[in-house]
Amino acid sequence: MATELNPTQLAIEYLKRDKSSITPAEYLKKLKQLTLEFEDLLTLSHSELKEEIDFAWRLGIH
Repeated sequence: MATELNPTQLAIEYLKRDKSSITPAEYLKKLKQLTLEFEDLLTLSHSELKEEIDFAWRLGIH
């Protein structure tokens, strides 16, 4: 069994926890957007990822 998550799996898990009410079309659009964002995040080095987290924290995004 593979334990590595791919960007699509991460996006689906994120959307599972999202409590907002969206249409199926909005879900698919958001899934695609999140998949691309997770692809970008997974290519970052440790220090680049830390910088992104620090930046989000300063903006109040948790």
